[in-house]
Amino acid sequence: MSISKPTIKDVAELAGCGIATVSRVLNNSGPSSLASREKVLAAAEELDFKFNEFGRSLKSRRSKTIGVLVPTLCNPVFADAVQGVQQAAAVHGYDVILTSANYDQETEKTAMETLLAKQVDGVILTVSSPTNSIALRMLKEKHVPHCLIFNQPKDADVSAVGVDNVEAARIVGQKLFELGHRDAAFVAVQFAKSDRSADRYRGFAEIYAKHGLREPELLEVDYAPGDLEIALVNLFETSPSTTALFASNDMLALACIRALRSLGKSVPEDISVVGFDGIAVADLVHPKLATIATPCHAMGSKAAQLLVKALQNNEKPPTGVISLPFEFRCGESLTLAAKKKVAGRAVTRPAAAPATQMQPNK
Repeated sequence: MSISKPTIKDVAELAGCGIATVSRVLNNSGPSSLASREKVLAAAEELDFKFNEFGRSLKSRRSKTIGVLVPTLCNPVFADAVQGVQQAAAVHGYDVILTSANYDQETEKTAMETLLAKQVDGVILTVSSPTNSIALRMLKEKHVPHCLIFNQPKDADVSAVGVDNVEAARIVGQKLFELGHRDAAFVAVQFAKSDRSADRYRGFAEIYAKHGLREPELLEVDYAPGDLEIALVNLFETSPSTTALFASNDMLALACIRALRSLGKSVPEDISVVGFDGIAVADLVHPKLATIATPCHAMGSKAAQLLVKALQNNEKPPTGVISLPFEFRCGESLTLAAKKKVAGRAVTRPAAAPATQMQPNK
């Protein structure tokens, strides 16, 4: 014999009120007295009554879901951000549908089509380039509320949460300069498909230009150990005075350390390495990675809060970029530039730099 599930009518009878009152209380959609509210909630709990979310969504035309699109889940920064989205969304009763695009614009487009087909109420996303993103254009054309994370779009009409990549990279460049690194290289994966990498290289190069030094070498590589090692061998052959590598993210920085060791070079004695992101595993390796630590979880959480508030008020999320604070962590993979022979003269080690202070984004 089957046991029927309690209905809203059962809750109303137990609470001693009308069905409309029960609906207003449980949907939080209208006025009700404190006494009625307490009776309804007590009755619903006693009967273990739960609204059918599918039926509710049909009536409200809301799915209570948020779509999330990120480039990859292989990099912990995106997984951390997604967790921030999920936790903040759950507080307000929203579920999350997750997709990834592998830094490919066509895949971004397909993933966005999937999210829109599932009738998500809003989307939080990271795209390869906000300037020419098909996925972003689809959201605008369909008037779907959305918020970018990690991207820092130049378009003032877009909502975004991230860090100032250019300023963070300037700090890295200045630290390297203070430690005597006159020749450095920037290492990136799929450089042309990431506005974050482009901004980091730009800030890095600006500091070297400011000090009258040549522009840092740009190495675009794959994560494959063999490819990275070949690129580094070529770098040291063409630029033997290179004493530092600035990697576009921590995962790549760790790969660089592994590749340098296979080439017989010590970090940081021969080559200093700096990353970007501040992933937890970077603190567990030796040497501990020097990096820019970014609040990835907070990015996701803040974006979800902005989006949910907009959905609740039937409006667009506030436009503009919200820049969250970051920190420079000196770590152990960064030290004074190694003494090298350049054009017949020795490059002298500078005096030890003062202790590094944590520097928040401005």
